[in-house]
Amino acid sequence: MTTYTTHKHTRKMLATALLTLLIHGGPAYCAEAEWPDGFAVDQDSVSPDGRFGVLLPSREKVEDLDEDKIQNFLVNLKTRQKLTVIRRTHYFPGENHRGLSVAWAGDSSWAVVTYEERYGFETITAIDTHGSKCRQIDLGGHVQKALNSAIAGQSGNSGSSGYGTAYFRPGAGREILVRATALTNPKLYPTDEQHFALFQGTFNPDSEKWTRSEAKQIDSIDDFEAAFSARVDEGIVFADMENRLKWYDNRLNEVYSAVRIVLTPERFAKVKKEQIAWLKKLEATELNGQKIETISERIKELQKLVW
Repeated sequence: MTTYTTHKHTRKMLATALLTLLIHGGPAYCAEAEWPDGFAVDQDSVSPDGRFGVLLPSREKVEDLDEDKIQNFLVNLKTRQKLTVIRRTHYFPGENHRGLSVAWAGDSSWAVVTYEERYGFETITAIDTHGSKCRQIDLGGHVQKALNSAIAGQSGNSGSSGYGTAYFRPGAGREILVRATALTNPKLYPTDEQHFALFQGTFNPDSEKWTRSEAKQIDSIDDFEAAFSARVDEGIVFADMENRLKWYDNRLNEVYSAVRIVLTPERFAKVKKEQIAWLKKLEATELNGQKIETISERIKELQKLVW
């Protein structure tokens, strides 16, 4: 079964992007006994097979460097080689209002590296580790353009753009499933209008083409973080079982709302009937612990519908 891993150094920021350019990057091999002084592998970026990771400079290392001189590397942890400089990423741990996240295919044959700004990603780069070369492909441009187009249709302003959050999962074969949301007013200024958009896409790294690419206007993005997230309550501490149950119930409602937005009315009508039948079974469950487990499984089932 294909699985994936993700990590973020900073709070997930809103983002989006579009594929107008495919960037092919060859490997830069450099065998060395240890990593250079001032560099360390981000342990949360390590691939599922333990073979690859992202090498980052320390804050002290980049203190006197211009941003374009700061480099992040994809490295082979087994051979201690730098495989390629990750294009258009300049992250170092602790950088203010910046972040770097890495999503992996379950078989470690590709990674998606997202370089984040304060309110949205700056770049999204797919790195194909399958084969003898590390090919780099820009995904962010395509997603951003699609989201901006949907927002422009909503706002009536062709120059409108949004800040989005992107999510990734493996699809069939080596496909990359991409979902993203965007909004135009992250600071919630009362004088600025707020517009939202949703992107759903599938990218094939072998053909370097989008086999699915759809963006549309939506009324809110609030429910999609729960719908697209792979983790449910990881890292959350609850005061008691009752509070945990209430939290799970809220997440279920959010995911269900996202499903309603994504699916066609005809398909959602079927899901609604299934949900009503499921709720009757939940009501017959007495123990809170069993209810939480039941809701958790239902959340996972509903999440499949948005991916």
